[in-house]
Amino acid sequence: LFISAAIGMLALAAASCQKDNTLYYGNLTMGNIREGRFVSDQGNTFNVVEQTCAGKLDTMKRAIMTCDVLNATSGAKDEYDVRLTQLSSVLTKQPIAASDATEGELAVNDPVHIGRLWYSGGYLNLYIMVPFDKTKSQKHLINLIYTKEEDGSLTFELRHNAYSDLRNDENVNMVLGANYVSFPILDIVNAENAKITIKCKWY
Repeated sequence: LFISAAIGMLALAAASCQKDNTLYYGNLTMGNIREGRFVSDQGNTFNVVEQTCAGKLDTMKRAIMTCDVLNATSGAKDEYDVRLTQLSSVLTKQPIAASDATEGELAVNDPVHIGRLWYSGGYLNLYIMVPFDKTKSQKHLINLIYTKEEDGSLTFELRHNAYSDLRNDENVNMVLGANYVSFPILDIVNAENAKITIKCKWY
């Protein structure tokens, strides 16, 4: 009976797969929006033909998204039609050379938590979390300051200015907010084996 049931389930699964021709589920990727299409940091182009989440690509310059890859776009290389299931805008900022930074950009260094950090598409990408008072509308400032050392290596320092919207253990309105931010560093880091050090005041 067990063997019969197993064969029956296998036949049912095979039938289900035949009805769904989706190539890949839950593809998570970051990239830039060009002419209404999503171009991933890996060089693939995604055309959104279905969408099950909020947000519009044409209102963003850079984003991170999750999608189901439905099929390869006919007549195109490295291009796919997708079902968009999750979408978040990514803040993009130019790194600042320490020699060009203003006194205000260098003076403040509030704590920040880095949830993820990776390099792709010429960008240093971070998923950062900072404490803030949810009853206020104070915006925080994030900058990446860099210094080139004598041996050619680079030191990047992530600077966070909370504008006095700091964590207070006695304040029940303090919560942890999160966002993605990308810094283009391809013109600064011009070697594949470059040594990079990243510093921040940790929360």
